[in-house]
Amino acid sequence: MTGFRGNGKSTELKRLKKMLEDSGCHVFLVNMLDYVLMTKPLALSDFILSLMAALNGQIEEHLPDLRPLSQSYWERLQTFLTSEVEIDKIDFGLKGGGATAKIGLKLKTDPEFKIKIQQHLEGHLTRLVEDAHNFVDDLVRQIRDQGNDPDKKIVLLVDSLEQIRGVGEDAESIYASVVELFSGQASNLCFPKLHVVYTVPPYLNVLAPNLGRILGGNPITRWPNIHVRKQDNTPDPYGINLMADIIENRFPEWQQVIPKETLSRLAFVSGGDLRNFFRLIRECAISLRNVRLSCPEASLDDPMVNRVIRQLSNELLPIAEEDARWMARIHQTKRAALPSEKNRPSLARFLDCNLIMNYQNGELWYDIHPLLIAELARFKENENGQC
Repeated sequence: MTGFRGNGKSTELKRLKKMLEDSGCHVFLVNMLDYVLMTKPLALSDFILSLMAALNGQIEEHLPDLRPLSQSYWERLQTFLTSEVEIDKIDFGLKGGGATAKIGLKLKTDPEFKIKIQQHLEGHLTRLVEDAHNFVDDLVRQIRDQGNDPDKKIVLLVDSLEQIRGVGEDAESIYASVVELFSGQASNLCFPKLHVVYTVPPYLNVLAPNLGRILGGNPITRWPNIHVRKQDNTPDPYGINLMADIIENRFPEWQQVIPKETLSRLAFVSGGDLRNFFRLIRECAISLRNVRLSCPEASLDDPMVNRVIRQLSNELLPIAEEDARWMARIHQTKRAALPSEKNRPSLARFLDCNLIMNYQNGELWYDIHPLLIAELARFKENENGQC
């Protein structure tokens, strides 16, 4: 499952968890933000350890009877790392408990520890994966035995992996590591007797086409932006009204703060991105509150709204000339076409930074962020003037 950060995937996974549990499944939902350093390259070794730490966290919280199973896994892992792999100074603190939290925290916050794990386990991946698979197999069997249901379905929902971001000098290696993990190592991400749903970054589809073929044989489910605009960049009333309904469900008196036409405008300039939509509304409300400190009867006016929109627009800039030309083609064709293979990391960056967005109405199409359209038009005018 893929989609931009903040567009509702976590909410849908919680909904899925409830539906599956109502149908008789046992479901684990893990948030990998607590276990993965999202701005560094991700290798199979540290990912498997992070995933097992996340799963163990759920066991400790919800299945206390299975804690001995969890502790046994960490004991075997510590023996493996310190004797066979010879990584010094690995202490999971098993005697006092807390092994899951300790290794999860170190993998998330200690880049040196993460690199050390990756380097030392490079030649031991088969053993590491086998141990993880055996642990999951034991876990499934014990849950089924407890419920006296040998066919009970066990599901693991792995959230927040779409937030792995290419940042700074590591950007290209981060993108490459994500492709290697979910494409090159796809077979190692399957666990016997366990149904798994992974969230993945939206740029993964671009960097590794036809990925669904090796990830369970099903297409990756895309969670697109809300369809607030049509391909000719005119507003789509249906999508705009959906955005208003979202606010209505949270605060029915919203029109006391923001006029309907203003809310529609904010929905449109957000591009259907919920996180930016909420942010624009929040900033408008703060601006109005500040003005009402001295003028209690003031209402939200165009200068306030324009200032908030301009603030978001400025954060999307500057754009390099080469990127501007490419993005102009995307805006014109509605397709995320690659000039060449070497441009894949740049396209991943566009998607990662929300500079281009995807929509779906029958077929998938792309467009640049609505707030960049005027900027690209100015760039084109300047370029033509120079010619």
